[in-house]
Amino acid sequence: MKRSPTVAVIALIGALLFNVYATNGLAQESNIDAEGSEDAPQVTGFRSALFGMTESQTLQAIDRDFEISKNEIAKQSNPEERTSSLEAVIADIFPGSDLAQIAYIHGYDTEKLIQINILWGLPVTDEVDPQTLVSTANVLRNYFVQLGFDPGSTVANTFVNDGLLIVFRAVDEQGRMVLLHLISQEITAVDEEGNEKPEESTIQPVSLLLSYIENPKNPDIFQIEKGKF
Repeated sequence: MKRSPTVAVIALIGALLFNVYATNGLAQESNIDAEGSEDAPQVTGFRSALFGMTESQTLQAIDRDFEISKNEIAKQSNPEERTSSLEAVIADIFPGSDLAQIAYIHGYDTEKLIQINILWGLPVTDEVDPQTLVSTANVLRNYFVQLGFDPGSTVANTFVNDGLLIVFRAVDEQGRMVLLHLISQEITAVDEEGNEKPEESTIQPVSLLLSYIENPKNPDIFQIEKGKF
């Protein structure tokens, strides 16, 4: 099967990485704490990285959690939202999972940590095992479900469109969100000579994106004030 990522899929992943706000961590694996009324789960970040941290504090948190050097961490910027992110590729983020890219996003105005994205599959790895992505999605969904989020704030296994499935989404008492997306694309079969066989195309999962978001309704990103234009 041919598994080269299409422009559409890369664009979709990019949009999710930095625009997931438009969509209206595992006890050790995340920072979802059982605090608040009746032990309601609270989304505060991922592992040692907590919302509100400066870039320097986030770097220290990454070092504590994964013991990687600053040379292994890339700094990226989003020219539209004017946010910045620290990105690293991590192996075995939990047992049996594939390589994952983690992006720690810092806000435009405060320059504090506002979101953490964890991405498996394309474009982190070239060869994707759809079943591994589905298994990872199921493990994470089951974990989040058992935390006890308010059912009224929870969505699970809901298609947004043919290529995008909300595996799990929940909002805590403070309005902070955990969001798990499974992203699929059309995979075209090829014959022994490398010729495509569109009639045998299938839709397969190619990426899995987990996001922890501090303020999905009013994110700290650059926006032109109403009435300026």
